[in-house]
Amino acid sequence: MMRYLEDLCVGDETCFDGGYEVTEGEIIEVGMRWDPHPFHTDPEAAKGTIFGGLVASSAHIFAIWVSLGRSKIDEGKCIASVSALGFDKLQWHVPVRPGDTLRKRQIVVAVRESKSKPDLGIVSIEETVFNHADETVFTLECSFLVPKRTSSSSETARSNPVS
Repeated sequence: MMRYLEDLCVGDETCFDGGYEVTEGEIIEVGMRWDPHPFHTDPEAAKGTIFGGLVASSAHIFAIWVSLGRSKIDEGKCIASVSALGFDKLQWHVPVRPGDTLRKRQIVVAVRESKSKPDLGIVSIEETVFNHADETVFTLECSFLVPKRTSSSSETARSNPVS
């Protein structure tokens, strides 16, 4: 069962275990397509850069963040979000390297009802991505629309961003 607005409280924390292993091949593939700097695309050339080796691009890390926790959807531990409203305070803290395994933690920092859409609420969360050494890799804050338990999913799906 998904978590709706009524299920959420400030301070709620969800840890998304299991993780995502980042491979050298994936770093190179994403780098070649989206961010072709040598430290993303060439292991030998990357040794001579500020990173001292191959690292994942920021776009790659963001995409991994999006995919982390999908297993929670099947377990019913995921927030029933309708639409993201925005992202703030995106920060990359330490490089992600081949062989790193990433996981994330989510903390609810604000919950409120929508002023213009009575069937929706707005939830803000802080998210942190860690590597296998428990170093913080990436952080951000995001807000998104969440249906109330009593709203109909078809009505909610057609909703526009709210105030």
